[in-house]
Parts: sequence; structure tokens; C-alpha cells
Amino acid sequence: MAFPLLCVQSPLYQGTILYPRRSAYAAAISPLVQLKRLFQALYTSLLQLMWRELLSGDVPTDETANALVILLFLLLCWLSFVFQAVSQGLLTTFFVFWFLDNLIAQRALRQGTYIHHVYLSQTPSGELHWQCQLPGRTPLSMEFKPAQVRSIRIRRRDIRGGAFQDRLAKVWQGQLLLFDGSDWIIEEDQNLEQVRQAIAVLQDVLGDVPVEFENSYGLGDYALTPVSPEEQTLLQQAGHRVGWQQSNRKSHLFSRWQWRHSWALGKQIIGESGFLLFVMMMVGFMSQIGGIVEQVRRGVAGNAVYIEVPSSLGFTLPWQDWRLGLALLLVIAVMIYRGWQLSRVKHCTIDHHFLRASLDNHSLGKLPTQTIASVLALEASPPEILVLGQKGSVTLPYFQNLDEALLYTCYLTQAIA
Repeated sequence: MAFPLLCVQSPLYQGTILYPRRSAYAAAISPLVQLKRLFQALYTSLLQLMWRELLSGDVPTDETANALVILLFLLLCWLSFVFQAVSQGLLTTFFVFWFLDNLIAQRALRQGTYIHHVYLSQTPSGELHWQCQLPGRTPLSMEFKPAQVRSIRIRRRDIRGGAFQDRLAKVWQGQLLLFDGSDWIIEEDQNLEQVRQAIAVLQDVLGDVPVEFENSYGLGDYALTPVSPEEQTLLQQAGHRVGWQQSNRKSHLFSRWQWRHSWALGKQIIGESGFLLFVMMMVGFMSQIGGIVEQVRRGVAGNAVYIEVPSSLGFTLPWQDWRLGLALLLVIAVMIYRGWQLSRVKHCTIDHHFLRASLDNHSLGKLPTQTIASVLALEASPPEILVLGQKGSVTLPYFQNLDEALLYTCYLTQAIA
């Protein structure tokens, strides 16, 4: 929907944002969506408790939260037992609808269905006029003076869509941050250069307003959090985590795999890919626990019951159901693939002409060395490094932790210099 540009002297920029609409069939599959949310909340809570105790030895002291997690688990177990006859069919239906919902949402994203426009113009009095219309929302508009803009912020954002609200893509978002704390989107795109072009257009009006990347660390421009010389020294004391080979003609930097990374790798794989495995393996186990809960419920209701605990509580095993085995193989394949991505070696070769980056033997791109403006470590999940040129950028993904990305950033900045 286009806005009438009332009292506007000169349009400055027409940007885009991605706003997935609610799926037409979302209400029909709402029970499956709620089921997934329940399992996801339980899985996340159990995972947090497990890692907290394994990594730091801390025993959670929030008894209320622990009790809620246990009650939620017992409720799911009881439901699994009550609907045991249809649980296998329900599980299959759940995965089918989940898969189809994601396909539909991804297709809509590729076709541009979720794209909407924002408009930034300048009034005759010199004020900036921002306006946007989102589906089902009240039209938004705002006027402010260029002097009210504190900075231009670039951030990463997950686009979620479909009935299950799964992550569809990661985009770059350019925002105008005002001194009053408000922020106004000017561009959103999967291509960072589109956002940078929008910022270049606005800088002619805004002047020397700083441009910063959210959750970024570095030694040069665009870093929200500069790395001090003292921090750089502490990082380089653990320099064995990054290899650096240097000659008169070029420098070669590469990440190094260490045994301690295996623990972090396992944690990341389980956190990202273990949910499906958790759901499948828990079905049989929860049904057994649910049987005990049902016997207790009958006893509390005044019925004479004999509570029988199974001699062996256990998960439903893959060889007990070929469908579970097939799904399990698929989940394991996804986990192996994610592990392979996280463990790939990040290479950067720098000479007087170009910086070339690669993951193992797969090229990530190259930039003219003389045009490189900054190297930033971005705190994400997992962390990554962004190399910014005057007309282009290269991203090095999948670092094990932020310290490793920061160390690589420091060495890479020195090599470029």
C-alpha cells in the first residue's frame, strides 16, 4: 500500500522489510502447533538444567521453576498414555504438517510474498518523514529532525514464519536510532550490500552520524564495542587457537580444531538439531511414566488401585519401529551435517592485492585488500566474522565461541595492515 506523500518536498528512500503474515490454515493445525511449543519448552528447560549442572556444577535453586518443569513433563506423559492408541499417528501427522508448513513458508519468502515497503522522505522544513503500513496493523508514521538521529545501526534478525513460526532466513536490518531510544527500520534484506546502499543514501542527509553493527567487536570502524589493546594482548596469549603463516608476499590465517572444541560442538549440535531426536525417543518412555501417573490419579480419586512400576523404564528403540528408525537416521544425518559445518577450517589469505576467504576448500569470496574498511567479530549463534570492503563484504561463519572469533579478528586486522 502506497502512502500519499503529503507536504513532502523530496523522497529520500523507499526500503523494504520482511513481515510474514499468519498462515491461512494456522487455526486448523493450532493443536499441533501448541504441542510443538510444549515439547520445545520442555526440551529447552531440560537442556538448560543439564548443561548448567554438567558445565559449572551448579544445582538450580529456583524450586518453583523446577516444579513447573516437572509438572509440565508429567502432564505430557499422562497425555501420551491417555492417547497412546493414536500417539504414533499423531506424531507422524505432526512431522508431516511441520515439514509442509516450512515448505510453504519458504516458498512464500522466495516469491516475495512477505515484502512490504517503508518510505523515508524530507519535508520542506527539513524534517524526515518515515511511514510504513503492515498487514492488519495501524499505519505507522513518524517525523524527526536529522539532528535527532544518534546513529545508524545494522543488526542481524531471524525471519520466522508459517504456523509453527520456524526460522526461515537471517537478514540484515538497517535502523535509524534516535536519541529518545526509538528505532526506525529503513531497509531489510538477506544481502548486506542492499542495506549498506540504503545507508549511503541517507548519510548525505544525516552527515557524520556513526554507523555501527549490533553485537560487534573489532579494532576499527563500525564496531559497537572496540577491542582495547589490553584485551587484544590477553586474547593473543591464547594464540594457538588460530594459525598464522606469514611471508614477504602474503599471510595465511586458519582456525585450529582442538579437543576442547568437541564439548562445545556437541552442545551446539544438540541445541540446534536434538529437538526432533528428543521428541521421537521420548514417546515410548513418556507413555510408561504416564501409566504410573494415571494409576496415581485414580488412587487420589478414591479408587482402589495397585500402582505397578514397570521393571524396566526405557525409550522406544529404533528397531522396535521401522518408522522411528528411519526418522532417527534422518535426524542423525542432520546432526552430522551441522557438526561438519561447525568444525570446518576458516582460511584467509591476504596479499597486496586481495583477501581471499574460504571454508576448507569452498571459497567464501574475495575483496581488494586496499578497500577493506573493517573486520568485525559478530556475537551470534554461532559467532561469525564480517570483513567489510568499500564495495562488498565477506562473512566467515561457524566459530566455536566469541573469544575464538575475536582472536581471529585481531590477527586478521594485523595481517591486512
